[in-house]
Amino acid sequence: MHPTRKRLVYGVTFTLPALIIFLLFTFYPFVSSLYYSFTQWDIINKPKFIGLDNYRNLLEDRLFIRSALNTVTIALFVVIVQNPLSLLLGLVLNKPFKSSYFLRTAFYLPLVVSLVVVSVTWSNLLQYDGVFNELLLRLGAEKYIQDWLGTTSSALTSIILIQLWYGTGYGAVIYLAGLQSIPQEVYESAQLDGAQGWKKFRFVTFPLLMPSFTICTFLGMVGALKFFEMPYIMTNGGPGDATSTLALVIYNYAFKNNTFGYATAAGILFMIAISVVTALQLKLTRSKEVEY
Repeated sequence: MHPTRKRLVYGVTFTLPALIIFLLFTFYPFVSSLYYSFTQWDIINKPKFIGLDNYRNLLEDRLFIRSALNTVTIALFVVIVQNPLSLLLGLVLNKPFKSSYFLRTAFYLPLVVSLVVVSVTWSNLLQYDGVFNELLLRLGAEKYIQDWLGTTSSALTSIILIQLWYGTGYGAVIYLAGLQSIPQEVYESAQLDGAQGWKKFRFVTFPLLMPSFTICTFLGMVGALKFFEMPYIMTNGGPGDATSTLALVIYNYAFKNNTFGYATAAGILFMIAISVVTALQLKLTRSKEVEY
């Protein structure tokens, strides 16, 4: 066989399995979902084509809009609060002190536990007669006692703070790995140039940590946009729609209301939003990355 033809046969042979898997499990589901988003479909009867009605209704759907706002709130919290906190924790844990290895393990430990277990445990702790309110009672702060997950004003905040406790350690581990990959020679050169303290962090450490910052921001934002397990287990979106997120409301449209066409249209809008946000974020943060 001619060498060029032989390479072509090898290329097709090795590429074909991956191509078939891609077409079956990625391309076909996407195309079929796009079609179903233009239909009225309850998965039992035949889909009925209704054009853009699902999309028009979604833009006027109060629950969908409220869920989108909740999701954006969670994503902004992760980027603005959790991410810097992870960076700060990574900087602290990178310092050589006696209990640093213990603290690294302690902060990473929540991620080892199943999110289901975490959600159920915190649900019990935050009940009206739970441990948290008992602690407030013993501290003499009775006026702050309430049903933290059953009150509209505190339910979303409580879930966000639990997410902060759960996710900060993961980001800190990524920043810690980034910090330990920076060569000491870079710091020595910076010190010779007079860089100390804040200047050393501002002009040396943080620019060299930008790849870690990009990863943490990307993972945190995508995770927040897909936030589902905690609100589903802890509050099921309630009270009212106070803790509904886009992922949860799409699930409810599909599997509780049996409006699969409507849910698919919501999923398509959700996918477009995630794609746009993550593309902008990656473009912004990667443009700041430097090499050494």
